[in-house]
Amino acid sequence: MQKGGVQEDSYPLPIARALQEAEQACLGENRAACHDAALALAHALAYYLGSVAVGQYFQALYTDQIEADPTLSRSLRSLRRVLPGQWLLWAARGLASTPAGPVAGLSGWYSRPDTGALADAYTAVRDVMVERLGYAGEYGPREEVSPRLFLELLDQYGVRRSKLPDDALPIETTGEIASTILIGLRALMQSATFLAEYQLYTPQQRKLLMGLEATTPMPPMHTPEGAEETATLLLYPPGEKPDYTKRPTLQAERLPLFPLDPLLVYLYCKECDTHRVAALHEVIDNQPIYKGLDPQCNHVINAG
Repeated sequence: MQKGGVQEDSYPLPIARALQEAEQACLGENRAACHDAALALAHALAYYLGSVAVGQYFQALYTDQIEADPTLSRSLRSLRRVLPGQWLLWAARGLASTPAGPVAGLSGWYSRPDTGALADAYTAVRDVMVERLGYAGEYGPREEVSPRLFLELLDQYGVRRSKLPDDALPIETTGEIASTILIGLRALMQSATFLAEYQLYTPQQRKLLMGLEATTPMPPMHTPEGAEETATLLLYPPGEKPDYTKRPTLQAERLPLFPLDPLLVYLYCKECDTHRVAALHEVIDNQPIYKGLDPQCNHVINAG
């Protein structure tokens, strides 16, 4: 499916899969499943944006382009249990620190206000929070809404809902708010052209993780020496798709911008018996523990 010039199945694998799951769930009659899938898509976006923002931030920090952000540094050391709100903090602080980062347009897009479908979805979700869930927090009425504000409001909504009984909202209202969330997330994604342009690649498995399935590009994408031993996910800048009929040339080689490890990784899941994109869930005794992002894999995955 293609809308607004962006092909929906060309997003990074975890986002493309989450979007497909939400679209299919919301076509059915199970409003609770639609609601959960829409929020899962919001979480997948938060994990991806947070990991890219931190990768961009550390690249600028290590090359002496910026000064360290104390708030971000403290949060990245507090990993006992990582919730979606913490990922959104990483996205906001990391992107604010790197307005001219290598992912072109990302920082500006995240904070740029919009008056269209995104703002309408924000207003509808907030109205339900105020009228039905007793919300009186810091996210007030707005005529213009940025991707950052919408994702942060959805996090507040998810936190609020998790503290209330399942029947706190009528099932009809749950279905309506789920559809509204999905409309807002579609609008957000359609405005984020970089999601499809910057490619996710796993050097260890030599697979391109774009779209609904992992694929093997021929020739394989070039990786720096030692990258296969130290990184499971690399982010590549835009470039031409590999030509199967031509030999690779040095001029055609693209170097990755940075790894997304250790926040976002590509690990083998024993329960699924396959590799999955997984997000950092918690760190216990210096051991990172991840959770699969695929709609068919919510399993806990140990890095070791």
